[in-house]
Amino acid sequence: MANQTITLKTVLHEIQEAGTVFSLKFRKLDGSISFKGQVKKNPTKATVPTGSADGGQKKDLHSIRRNMNQAGALLLYDCKNRHTFEVKIELLVAYNGYTIFHNY
Repeated sequence: MANQTITLKTVLHEIQEAGTVFSLKFRKLDGSISFKGQVKKNPTKATVPTGSADGGQKKDLHSIRRNMNQAGALLLYDCKNRHTFEVKIELLVAYNGYTIFHNY
């Protein structure tokens, strides 16, 4: 059976679709491999308070997305363990069983 691949561009596009649940294999910063079977983008982080609770400013979704892209990371939600996590884009290995082709 041939190894099936998917481009990084396609993966990043599909992840952004609302409600998409997917599996993800990635390398951690320590070099170990991690697999999460049910992941989705984190919809609860649309606004993040940056100041005090009564008068603090909030970052809008556009600012958060720009910061994540500049950092080269994705903020995702693990549906099984019910927590958010961050993964570096360059450390993505597989998406829904397809090997990710990093076509830079």
